[in-house]
Parts: sequence; structure tokens; C-alpha cells
Amino acid sequence: MRRGRVEEASALAQRIGKEITRRTKTQLKSIQRNDDSKKMWACVRRLTGKNPHDDHVEGISAVSLNNHYCKISTDPKYVAPLLKLTVGNSEEKYIDEYKIFGVLDTLRPTATGLDGLPAWFLRTGASIFCQPLTHLFNLSLSTSTVPRQWKQV
Repeated sequence: MRRGRVEEASALAQRIGKEITRRTKTQLKSIQRNDDSKKMWACVRRLTGKNPHDDHVEGISAVSLNNHYCKISTDPKYVAPLLKLTVGNSEEKYIDEYKIFGVLDTLRPTATGLDGLPAWFLRTGASIFCQPLTHLFNLSLSTSTVPRQWKQV
């Protein structure tokens, strides 16, 4: 390529790539469909030149490393932190009734949900439905849980 013979170099690179692919396919075809994945990965490692035992250091194992770090990482003055309150007061209002009323009152006619209730019914009863729905939504948010029924399709 440095001598300006780019076409010859790219043709040679294509031939080399095709030959590598052909040899790889030949070696991988020797693995039967019913062989286990262990044999397949051994063949892949052999083809890529990666040996799983290359990184092995004599005398060191996962257990010995774990024991070593347990010994040096222990702080006798360590005090576990206090647990934080992650859930707020269940009386806390995240969503107000007016917002739920506004959503129900402006439903489009095509907004029939999984419950099968038509939008006109929800719009008509928005003033009645907004209070219990607001309570359910705020309870769900304050306890960080979603009722099982809301997850069903």
C-alpha cells in the first residue's frame, strides 16, 4: 500500500480474509450439533489463540484472594450507618385531587383502557372518581409499591 499498489493490497487482504473464514468454518463444522457448548468454546478459544489457563498464577485461587482481602480490609472502628427513612409519610400528597380531576375530565373519546370503561363514563364521574384515585396513587407512591392488579394485562 505504501508503494501505491492499493488495489493489489486490498485484493490480497480479501483473499486472506476469505481463506481465514474458510479454515475457521472447516474447524467449526467438525463440532456436531449435539456436542456440548464446552467443546464449541474450546474450539473458539483455539481458533482465536486464547488459552483460558494463560492468566493462571500458581498458588493463588479465588479463596486465597478472598481470605487475603478479608484480613486486610477489616476496620475494627467501623460503625454501620444508621438506616435511612426511604419512604415518606403515608399522608403525604404527591398528586392532588385537582390534577386527577383534570386528567379524567379531559379524556379523549379513544381513551378506553384495559378495564373497558368508556371515556365518557370517566369524564362524567370525574368529580366522584378523583378522590379515591388520588388516594390510591399517593398510597402507591408513598409505599413504593404497585398493586398487583395494576400490573396485569
